[in-house]
Amino acid sequence: MKRTVFAPAIAFMLLALVSQLHLIAQPPTWAKTDRSDALHGTSFTEFKLAGKFLVAPRQSTFTAPVLVLQCRPDARGHGRAHMNDHFLKGWIATGAVLDSGVVEYRLDDAKLQRAAWDVSTDRSGLFLNAPNCWDCNLNTIIYGRKDPPKEGATPRTQKIILGVSEYLGAEIQMQFDLPDSAEVLEACGVAAH
Repeated sequence: MKRTVFAPAIAFMLLALVSQLHLIAQPPTWAKTDRSDALHGTSFTEFKLAGKFLVAPRQSTFTAPVLVLQCRPDARGHGRAHMNDHFLKGWIATGAVLDSGVVEYRLDDAKLQRAAWDVSTDRSGLFLNAPNCWDCNLNTIIYGRKDPPKEGATPRTQKIILGVSEYLGAEIQMQFDLPDSAEVLEACGVAAH
């Protein structure tokens, strides 16, 4: 009786193909976690979105940058105060030591912009805020403008590319592909109405 060697080879090729299918890029999604602050007696929702390094830092504790938004979906208020009640804080964590908070960024394929963002005390993250305007940079990266637009007036940003200098290193470049998420926009008070 002749033994066939094709069956194990075919099984191996199928196993290799199936293992490669999970490596195909999945669309980005926001990870949602409900959190509480016992000291201040508050609760909020934290949304995290993993990005990717286009030019990786020389030294980093992360394999990818992370965009974090902390929002209070059940906040009540009106006008600008309403947005500030919803959006608590946000930051981009890089895992690398940053040289400064001067950020160059491009929204979708628009022109390159430059802004000064606050750097975290451990110098590994950038805060999404501007003096006297806590949510300006969040609106800017979501809609490309300081104030949220009226519904249907301005398309939402699909892709953010950021560059920031690493301490004693070159410019780190990262990209975030923003998934369509009405839940995140509503929870953070930046949905167009």
